[in-house]
Amino acid sequence: MTGENLQPTYKRQRFLLSYIRQLNGGVTATDIQKLVFLHTVQGESDYYDFVPYRYGPYSFQLAEDIDILYRDHFLERNDSRIHAIGEYPRERMFSIPNERGDELIGKVYREYPYYAMNSDILGRFFNEEEADRIRGTRRRFSQQDQVLFTIGYEGKSVESFMNILIRNDVRLLCDVRKNPLSRKFGFSKSRLSSIADWVKVEYVHIPGLGIESEKRVFLRSKDDYRCLFDDYAKTLPSRKPFLDEVYALMRKNHRVALMCYEKEPEMCHRHVVRDYLVDAYEMESVDL
Repeated sequence: MTGENLQPTYKRQRFLLSYIRQLNGGVTATDIQKLVFLHTVQGESDYYDFVPYRYGPYSFQLAEDIDILYRDHFLERNDSRIHAIGEYPRERMFSIPNERGDELIGKVYREYPYYAMNSDILGRFFNEEEADRIRGTRRRFSQQDQVLFTIGYEGKSVESFMNILIRNDVRLLCDVRKNPLSRKFGFSKSRLSSIADWVKVEYVHIPGLGIESEKRVFLRSKDDYRCLFDDYAKTLPSRKPFLDEVYALMRKNHRVALMCYEKEPEMCHRHVVRDYLVDAYEMESVDL
């Protein structure tokens, strides 16, 4: 499926393929994550976001794009290395670091310790005191006060979404969508739950607090939304077991985020849930 007149669908995938083509001899899956991370944080591109993962900075979207490029025969694996295949016109040349393997990982860890704080392999690069200092990066975000957050994923990558949770010490993500499916990568229930677990945020889905999708079909104006949320608020007494579940999660975890799709909380039913809980239990609330 490759050839001079065929290219991947998305611009970020075309960038990634072009970058891999420049790596003579191919590249490992770990190294391409670190190389594109450095390319990104140094301001050379903004196609991918990264989270602190088991081996340092990691982009789930980048890994997904590599799988897509394999599927569409733009890439192949050979001896555990990723290679670009096909003939293409001369392309932009990128400035690519020379380090690979442990040397590259160590460089990234030293320069960007936030992304190393969840690493399983810190002992490979640092003595125990240095490793503890990097692990302690997460403690810098630690907060003791109890807060009920709300957050929408509209306009966010799953990585930037998770970084917001980490930096606000959100310990549990409470999904209040009725149907936790999304065409946006990373935000359907199964994948979102896994990603949250990988970055040490607990995930819970409470569909009993969701709104049926058919009630949203004809929403056009702010008045439409206001009527929807007024009607939803009237149903809260019948949803008390689910509201009590959120409160129990708050008592246990202290810092919980109600999540749904919409960027603005006032355009999402999560603000009705938030207002009820704040009034009923006198808790602090913050919209992220």
